[in-house]
Amino acid sequence: MKLAIVGCGLMGSGVATLVSPDAQLLLIDREPDKARRLAETRGAAWSGDLSAAADAEVIAVVVPAAAVESAFCELAGVAGPGAIILDMATKGTIPERLKTERPDICFTEAKIVGSAVGVQAGLKALLVVDTDDPGELRALRNAFPGFAGVVAGDTKRVAQVNNWGTYYGIRAAVETEAYVRGLGLPEDWAKCASGCLAPGVAAGFSSGQMGKFAREIAEQIEEELRAEKRNN
Repeated sequence: MKLAIVGCGLMGSGVATLVSPDAQLLLIDREPDKARRLAETRGAAWSGDLSAAADAEVIAVVVPAAAVESAFCELAGVAGPGAIILDMATKGTIPERLKTERPDICFTEAKIVGSAVGVQAGLKALLVVDTDDPGELRALRNAFPGFAGVVAGDTKRVAQVNNWGTYYGIRAAVETEAYVRGLGLPEDWAKCASGCLAPGVAAGFSSGQMGKFAREIAEQIEEELRAEKRNN
């Protein structure tokens, strides 16, 4: 499979680690040096020109939402029939007119439940796509086996989930650092508590890999939340 990733920023770099090792990977960025540096770490081809993706079977567009329209318009002019072009910008939207102009291309909203830093750290993210076509889902699962899954779903809900998780994730880090500093402990204690301890136990909870100490705290929190719900 020939697979192109457009956008080699933090999330694009993470997505590049999730592709099939058997794929012919092409990395594209408007800043060619950025694409080149990432390509050197992935053993991939690179370019600063979107036209280089003309023969790619799957093209993942991982750019800021404001750049989605221009990227898709350019790709629609060069992509071959049957290509799958994914919009991975959480708040991006594929221009509807392109679907009429190029009905031979699969334009697909594909949103990531997860964070760029989390993906870079090896944590499992989920790819939600707005198609339930069996052939397309199969192709995407083959292209991106590094995701926890590629599933059909309501891509518009991903921003809501990511906003919630980001807010409470950062809040937990801020409060953890403030607590440790309040104990009069060194700054490296605070940073490791927020950067390793907090996300580590969250990952353990999500995967069910918790020791007795963490399980008891999880049960305590769940009971507190149930009590709050009953009282509201």
